[in-house]
Amino acid sequence: MSAFLGRIHYWLYNKIQLHEDILDEVIRCAESRQVPIDGLKAEAIAKFGGPERGQLEDVINHGNIHGWLQSKIQSVENRTAWIVTGLVEKYGIEVNDIAEIYRLNGKKAMAEVDGGDYTPKELYIKIFDKMLEGMPCDRVNEPVSESEEEFSWKTARCLHKERWDLANGDVAIYYQLRDAWIEGFIGENNIYTRSADGMNNIRRYR
Repeated sequence: MSAFLGRIHYWLYNKIQLHEDILDEVIRCAESRQVPIDGLKAEAIAKFGGPERGQLEDVINHGNIHGWLQSKIQSVENRTAWIVTGLVEKYGIEVNDIAEIYRLNGKKAMAEVDGGDYTPKELYIKIFDKMLEGMPCDRVNEPVSESEEEFSWKTARCLHKERWDLANGDVAIYYQLRDAWIEGFIGENNIYTRSADGMNNIRRYR
């Protein structure tokens, strides 16, 4: 059955798994603070489906590979929006505390890559080898300019607002968390900035 699967499908599934891992870390942090997280988890799973943790070739719907992967992307993003919004609004967890979880996960992800000295463009590519931005056909990110010292791209559309709207949350929190992950991932020798008009930039610091 796995003969029907290509590298791109494993690539997407690995990105989904990374986001499941981050959500698990957020949940463990809440548990350590005695937050009654089980209710939020149950609500999120009931509304959006639970995590899929098996080997891709064993769990995917081989008759609808694209649709299955898209549904799993939506599921983890919706559950994250629901749980994070609940933690912030119902239990007073600070967004900065959750952002620190994302920052540390970004550092961990780069260490697993190998922590090499990458150009800003190479970092951009590696970021979106990890971060979810819909399906490749969604074409969300548009490169704008590049040099050895700097890389810029524009976010052509936001696929995340509808997830946070479903949770009655604020998509600005999502971007704060993702910014923290990227900052952790690119390390202290690079600077990442994002502006309100959707422009993103990575620049070498040194």
